[in-house]
Amino acid sequence: MNKRAFTMIELLIVISIIAILAAAIIPNFIGFDTEARVSTTRSNVDTVRTRITLFRAKEGKYPASLGDLVDYTYLDSGVKKPYLNRIPAEMISDKRGNSSFEDIASDQPLSGKGGWVYIIDRAELKVNVDKPLDKSWGSYANEKPSDW
Repeated sequence: MNKRAFTMIELLIVISIIAILAAAIIPNFIGFDTEARVSTTRSNVDTVRTRITLFRAKEGKYPASLGDLVDYTYLDSGVKKPYLNRIPAEMISDKRGNSSFEDIASDQPLSGKGGWVYIIDRAELKVNVDKPLDKSWGSYANEKPSDW
């Protein structure tokens, strides 16, 4: 009777090749998550700031609340559009994203709970994370997201 099977050496060679490939590929993905989260958050900051400016140009005043960007509409070539369909997420405080926001005055401190802070009397948007990032954030370590 002739049995056909892989030998132990063939299995060890395949496992070794898979281990070598994994060792070469995995370091490329480490840090990818943090880079994407920072880039997304910074992009969302820019988007909301641009919409605050558009609100000022169209309405003649700054929004009284960050929520006004979702509640108010403007005419774009005869079509009613909201300034924002929804408040975008900040990805620093939560990997799944945090779209919550607080409206505060400039003399109030940030709560640091994540999400966004809209400083009403300055019409200024900040990330509601006021502690410096730790070393797990790679090249962003020691940066304060509230300063972006």
